[in-house]
Amino acid sequence: MRTFYETDMRRRILALSFVLVAWSAAIALRLVQLQVKDHARAKAAVLNQNQRDLTIEPERGDIYDRHGQILACSLPAFSVYINPVDDETPADEQRKISALRSALGLADKDASLIRDRLRKQVPFSYVKKKVSKEEADRVKALKLAGVGFEPTKKRHYPLRSLAAHVLGGVNLTEDSKAGVERFYDPVLKGREGKQVSYKDNRARSYQFQVIQPAVPGRDLVLTIDATIQYIVEKELAKAVSDHSAAWGTVIAMDPGSGEILALASYPDYDVNAFPGPQNAWMNRAVQLSYEPGSTFKIVTAAAAREKGVVDYADVFDCREGSITLGGLTIRDHVRMGILTFPEVLIESSNVGTVKFALGLTMEEFHAAITGFGFGTKTGVDLPGEVNGRVFPVKDWNKRSSLPHIAIGYELMATPLQILRAMNTYATGGLAVRPRVVKNAPDLRPAAEAGPDAAPRVISERTARELVRLAFERTVEEGTGKAGRLDGYGIAGKTGTSQVYDPILKTYTSKKYIASFVGFAPVGRPALTMVVVLAEPKEGFYYGGQVCAPVFRDIARQVLRYLRIPPEKPFEGRTMTADLKRGGRP
Repeated sequence: MRTFYETDMRRRILALSFVLVAWSAAIALRLVQLQVKDHARAKAAVLNQNQRDLTIEPERGDIYDRHGQILACSLPAFSVYINPVDDETPADEQRKISALRSALGLADKDASLIRDRLRKQVPFSYVKKKVSKEEADRVKALKLAGVGFEPTKKRHYPLRSLAAHVLGGVNLTEDSKAGVERFYDPVLKGREGKQVSYKDNRARSYQFQVIQPAVPGRDLVLTIDATIQYIVEKELAKAVSDHSAAWGTVIAMDPGSGEILALASYPDYDVNAFPGPQNAWMNRAVQLSYEPGSTFKIVTAAAAREKGVVDYADVFDCREGSITLGGLTIRDHVRMGILTFPEVLIESSNVGTVKFALGLTMEEFHAAITGFGFGTKTGVDLPGEVNGRVFPVKDWNKRSSLPHIAIGYELMATPLQILRAMNTYATGGLAVRPRVVKNAPDLRPAAEAGPDAAPRVISERTARELVRLAFERTVEEGTGKAGRLDGYGIAGKTGTSQVYDPILKTYTSKKYIASFVGFAPVGRPALTMVVVLAEPKEGFYYGGQVCAPVFRDIARQVLRYLRIPPEKPFEGRTMTADLKRGGRP
C-alpha cells in the first residue's frame, strides 16, 4: 500500500512529465514551422540583415581628341549609404545625420529624407552618390554605425568646358541627354555586374563578393582637335562679348573627310556640372535652325548655273535698289549699279539675285535646294539634330516664294547645313557627310566619310567657276573683305537676315542674325568654317562686319597650327622710323 508521500510524488512526476512533453511538442512544432512553413521568410530576413545584392557599375569608356588628348574619363569615387541600427534612439540618429550633413555638405531636404527613411526602418538609403575621396575620408573618420561606402566611378572632364556641346556630359546616374555621351551611350557604358555585400550586426559592410564582373565600355576617339577647339571657343567668346550677341556658334571641318575639327556654341558650360544652365547646353550648331539670308545665295547661284539660266557675262540692273513681286518688296542694303552675275554675288545684291533666280522654275529650284540637303538632317553623329524646314512646292506662293527663298528667307537651316553646302564647293561639288567620331571596328557607324562615298550635288566645273569668279572675289573685294587673310586665298559668302517676330507677325529691323561661311586655302582647301552670331549690337550687325573677322582670326591661327604654307606672297608693306635725336631703333 502506497503511502501519501509516494502518491504525491507520483502525481507531481506525472504533472511535470506532461509539462515537459507539452513544452517539447511546442518546440518541435515551432521548429517545424520555422524550418518548413516559414523557412523562406526566415531565410530572407536573415539574408536581409547580413547581406545585400549590389550592382557593379561598369567603367565608362574614355573619350579622346584626334591626337589622344583625354577629354572624358572615369575616376574612382564612393557612394555613401546608411542602414538603420536596431539599438539606436531617435536622438542617436539625429546626431548621426547632423555629422553626415556637416561632412558631406548635405542640403536640408536631403537630410530630412534620410531621417524619415531611418525612422521607417528602410533597410538601405543612399546618403550621397559619387563623393570625392576627401569627402569619403571625412565620413570614415566619424566611424558611424550603419554607414557604409560603395565603390563606384565618377565622370570627369579635365578640360572643363572645352568641347562641351560635343561631349554633352552625364549626370550622377551616368545618364545623358546630349553630345556623344548620349549618341554613343551603348558603346561607352559597358555592361553592369553583380556583387554581394556582407554586413555585421552593426549594419557595416565587411566583405564584398563579386558574382558577375562588370564589362567596361569602349573608348572613343573624336575627330575634334583640342587645340583648334580652344582657338575656336576663344575667338567665339570674344566675338559674342564684343558685339553683345545673344548667342553664337562656329563649326570648323576638314573639307575632304567631313571630320569636324571644332564645334563650339556660346554660351557654354562646365561639362563636370552637366547639364548646366538651361540656356547653355543647347547645341545651336545642330539643334537650332534660322533663316540664313545671303549665305543661301551659294545654293541659288549653283541652281541657276546648273540649269544654264544665267551666264557669267550676264548683267543685271540694280540701280533702283529694290524690286517688287507679288506685293513683296525686296531691297538691297545699298543702291548698286549694273552688275554682272559674279558681281551680284560679290556685292550680295538681293535685287540681282532675284532677277537671275527668276529664270528657274519652282520645281527646279526646290530640287536644287533638297539636293544640297536642306530640309533633312546632315547625319552628323550628335543627338538632337533638326531637319530645318523647306516647304514643298505646292505650299509656295507662286509670285513671292521663289524670290524670297532665293535670298535665304522662307526656309530654315542649321549652321551645319550651311557649312555642308559651302563645303560642297571646297570638294568640287561633292556633299561629304560631317562627323565627330572617327570610324573604329565594332562601333556604331558614324558617317561614311570621304569624297568616294559622297554624292555629287553640282558639277565640278560649276563649283570651280563660282569659287574663282564669285566667292573668292567676295572676300578679296566684296562684302567679305574683313575676312581677308594675307598669304591665303579664301572663298566665302556673307549673310545677314532679319529675325521674324511671331508676336508682331513681321520681320523686325532691330534683330539680325549675321553669318559668314567659307573655306581656305582656295587652291588646296584644308579648312571649311561657318560663323554665326545672333542679334549682334554695338552698331554692327552685317555678316561681313561681325563674322568675317572671326573667320579670319580663327583661320590664321588654325592654318598656322596645321602648318599649311601660304599659297601666295604676302602683300608688301613699307615701314618707316621717325627717330628723335639720341633715340634707339
